[in-house]
Amino acid sequence: MIDIDKGYLGYALLQRSFRDWFLYMFRVINGTPFVVCPIHEELFEQIQNIIDGKDTRLNINLCPRTGKTTLAIWLTVYSLTINPRSQIIYTSYSQDLLAQVSKQVAAILTHPVYMAMYSNPVNTVEQEEDPVDEFWKEYLLRTTGKPTYSTRKITTGQGGIVLFSAIGGQITGFGAGVRGAKGFSGLLIIDDGNKVSDSHSLKIMQKIHEYFVDTLFTRLNNSDTPIANIQQRVHIEDLSGFLQRIYKFKTFRFPLLAPDGTCNLPNQYTPERIEELKLNASVFSAQYQQEPTAENGMIIKRYWWKLYNPAETPVDGQLIVTADTAFKETKTADYSCLQVWELKKDKMILRDMLLGKWEFPDLIQNAKMIWDKWDDPDKINRVKYFFIEDKASGTPLQQTLYNENINAIAWQPGDYDYPSNKVARTKTLSWDIFRGFVYVPENDQMAEYLINEASLFSEDMSHTHDDSVDACSMAHSVWKYYGGGKD
Repeated sequence: MIDIDKGYLGYALLQRSFRDWFLYMFRVINGTPFVVCPIHEELFEQIQNIIDGKDTRLNINLCPRTGKTTLAIWLTVYSLTINPRSQIIYTSYSQDLLAQVSKQVAAILTHPVYMAMYSNPVNTVEQEEDPVDEFWKEYLLRTTGKPTYSTRKITTGQGGIVLFSAIGGQITGFGAGVRGAKGFSGLLIIDDGNKVSDSHSLKIMQKIHEYFVDTLFTRLNNSDTPIANIQQRVHIEDLSGFLQRIYKFKTFRFPLLAPDGTCNLPNQYTPERIEELKLNASVFSAQYQQEPTAENGMIIKRYWWKLYNPAETPVDGQLIVTADTAFKETKTADYSCLQVWELKKDKMILRDMLLGKWEFPDLIQNAKMIWDKWDDPDKINRVKYFFIEDKASGTPLQQTLYNENINAIAWQPGDYDYPSNKVARTKTLSWDIFRGFVYVPENDQMAEYLINEASLFSEDMSHTHDDSVDACSMAHSVWKYYGGGKD
């Protein structure tokens, strides 16, 4: 048997990626492999960006049973491994969760396999911590019956420190990141900053916002010390919503269901279980799709849309295609959306829709595919126009399709007496949806995506995506301009 130098193996693993290191270490320490689902590959990429310093302000929104705390634990251990002097703050709404996490971090750091590869002795200290103000003192007494928070601190022989402190507790004399360090030297991890059962209380959410600003945000030893806010969404004003709106955090949203209905966690959720979860639409949208809905003040209500059965509704009106485009295939890019609409005097009917993150050649291919699908010479009602918003990403598509003998038109809102502002356009659209003039197919995944995205569209533009709404409003502008909806 070959005797492998464990120290060299540990070094070699660190030269690879967080993904490779984690999957190997998890398997040898736990004795079982980590089950990788489609959702995890994107998650590994975002964690790597944190380590590499590419992104320092991140919301990572995940549904339950994703393994988010497991990955946060291993991110903590990895941080101490690549830089044994790392200074880390790990916080959560739950003291019980922090107690479990600290034990698991310590267990990994003291495991014989880890010690053989990265000798770095650790020590764990427990201490009591006062609340930052009277609100948190009363909250603590009401929820735990104790006047102080229990915190834990893990220190390593090479100078690394992890402080586990619950939201609401004082953090004095310690910060995240090594002051003046070049490269990665620690981070602030927020693991579920909001308690689901507290999501009905705007007061508590506001106090969490204040705690971030007054306490956590002041505990960074360097301006570029990363902050990773990892949580399932519970409300539009939860910590993720606040950080995105005020501090412009990048938000990486990992929904349970992809836009085409594919489950991103097939090993955890069966189709039957998903249907059960959908019975509570608002909870499913927030906690599982990472798209919380506003209880009041939505521009477009879900129940305003009219549904139709495609099998019983033949096409007998004018067909057009509309396109809202973005052809940069990255996790942060917007979607491109292609829609086919049938325009009649008294209604506009969604007949088809494609959505995806495509590079430019794929965007052209999909655009030609949807055009050819509806340009059927055997039918009287063939698609006639292809409207593409005249912007940076849409202009080359319009020119390319036009050169392919497709009647592609560069769409500008002013040419159709339509508002140039997105919010104003959506409000204009909303009136005719409310009046029952806009129809979408029933039991259709893409139609459901449009309905959901429209229900999330907010006046402060804090929503994540609006691509399908934009394509819909383009069709609405053409319909209105040529007399649709008039008596």
